[in-house]
Amino acid sequence: MRGPGWMAAWVVLGLVSGCRHAQADVSKAERPKWMPPEGDCPRGALLQMERLGLKPGDKVPVIVDAIQDHPGPARYNYSFVIALPREDGEKQLPGARIGGRLYVTKHRVFGRYDRIFLQESGGVSVPFCGILLDARWDKDGEGLIAYPSPMKGFSVVQDNTGVIQVVDKYP
Repeated sequence: MRGPGWMAAWVVLGLVSGCRHAQADVSKAERPKWMPPEGDCPRGALLQMERLGLKPGDKVPVIVDAIQDHPGPARYNYSFVIALPREDGEKQLPGARIGGRLYVTKHRVFGRYDRIFLQESGGVSVPFCGILLDARWDKDGEGLIAYPSPMKGFSVVQDNTGVIQVVDKYP
């Protein structure tokens, strides 16, 4: 029993652990090629967000781009934007503006926000860490669902609103 029994036990144990490892790999979705690489938050962002009463997982409803503050569809390209908190976000962060960068493809608009301009500090920015989600149907964390625009490099979204989710690391 010592040689063959132990050998069989090791084989079974190896197969079971190998199967679990394979299942873990299959369950993790492959990262879309168009998304920017994972990244760390700006230095001091978690401390500043905590000071503002925000923690990872919190969601701030916003108008995605202050320049396109109008009802209806909006057109975005790869650029720096300033988001305007609205509804509960405006109550929680009165007078604040959240700055970040949009990453655009023909089918998605993804945003990473890295600074917040506070009215109390005279418009000076402090570090922030958040990503753009679609308030209605974003289940995968890949931003707003978009449609190709006739203008090269732009995508069109159904409306100009979204949600910035506070994160502790950029996905």
